[in-house]
Amino acid sequence: MIYFMHHDQPLALHEIQSLADIKIMANDLSTGALSGRRIIVTRSAQRAGALSKMFREAGAEVIEIAVTDTVDPADNGQALREACLVIDQYDWVVVTSPEGAHRFREAMTAGSLEHRSFKIAAVGTATAQAVGGADLIPVVQTGRSLGEIFPSGSGRVLLAVAESAGNDFEIAARAQGWTVDRIVTYQTVPLTTATDREAEIHGCDAITFASASAARAWVTLFGRLTPAVVVAMGPTTATALSELGIAPVTVASEQSLQGLVGATSTALGSR
Repeated sequence: MIYFMHHDQPLALHEIQSLADIKIMANDLSTGALSGRRIIVTRSAQRAGALSKMFREAGAEVIEIAVTDTVDPADNGQALREACLVIDQYDWVVVTSPEGAHRFREAMTAGSLEHRSFKIAAVGTATAQAVGGADLIPVVQTGRSLGEIFPSGSGRVLLAVAESAGNDFEIAARAQGWTVDRIVTYQTVPLTTATDREAEIHGCDAITFASASAARAWVTLFGRLTPAVVVAMGPTTATALSELGIAPVTVASEQSLQGLVGATSTALGSR
């Protein structure tokens, strides 16, 4: 079962008709329930720092078990650099993850290019922050939901994604009349983390997942072994966990690091 944190009450997925019917609201809850708790952070090594710091500042003990890493795409970013050089040809730039957003901004900066006439759409709040702000963010923070609210048009869309990203958004955008250029900005690869950490995992109170790829990598390494509380940053990650047989899963109401910390606190506080 998947629970969406909606203010101070969880909303079970089976109680509503579809993800599109959920209004996910900003999570501004206290993090007091984290004091003295042991939390597993599964983010890649280069991205774990900020989340771990937030948990520690709330009084939690953080156990970092990175199960994935992000690496350059097969073309070493050439397609992204070339797209940025002709950025004025695009009406929209769509970013689906913070990592992809960072890499798009870096490519623009490296080429001394300016944000001119194009608009930006981001799948989630954290992704919007990473790209420096967005004109369009779906309430339910998934590619499918973004596609459902994306306006119709006949221009071009630069879609900056991970190699493993789904195609829900581009199918919807093309159906609305857009020409979509899908640019792979990075790859997520599993890490060969030592698997002799079962006792440590058993001693933790909660585990957080920020991506579906991290969920899949975790199951490859540790199977369905998790602490009692499992928290996902967004609906896509929660769905991946559920399909892998990990349940129940709590979903952060806001797809951001703050939302993930708040949802973890709420889930622990309700136990």
